[in-house]
Amino acid sequence: MNPVVRNIPNALTVLRVLLLPVIWWLYAGDVPGASYATAWLVLFAALSDIADGILARRLEAQTEFGRWVDPVVDRVFFFTLLAMLWYYDTLAWWAVVPLLLRDGIMLVLAIPVRKYTDQAPQVSRWGRGANLALICAIQWFIIDLRAIGWVFFAVGATLYIGSALLYVVRGVAILQRMRAA
Repeated sequence: MNPVVRNIPNALTVLRVLLLPVIWWLYAGDVPGASYATAWLVLFAALSDIADGILARRLEAQTEFGRWVDPVVDRVFFFTLLAMLWYYDTLAWWAVVPLLLRDGIMLVLAIPVRKYTDQAPQVSRWGRGANLALICAIQWFIIDLRAIGWVFFAVGATLYIGSALLYVVRGVAILQRMRAA
């Protein structure tokens, strides 16, 4: 396979990280109030996350880099957006902290799973649903329609915490199988 084609999904993942300072800068220029430019850029970045997964599978361009880095970039992306909304008083600390703790715990648990196995993290349906609801919530907050944002946030946060419990169960099972082998 052509190396350029093989790395398109990885390039989208890297692009998503590189957009974060631009997203923050755009939002900072519009706060308080709606930031439509930020919302469009966040939408583009979120769609690039979907596209990189689809392209990797359809082009059979899955790489070890993508299997491990893409989920980490996804967490960094959410972490940065939530931190940005908290920093500019769009979201309260009590709404942000549980989600950031969840991501921190997930990243810490990924280390032993990675050390003892070559299995990349698998995103559950709950995790996908949580990501979708939270990105929608973030979009509503960014364009200053907070009442709608809170509805999506409540659903997304519930699924997010629930998916973490599923990931912990999976991670423990993987580690137990590895220790038993």
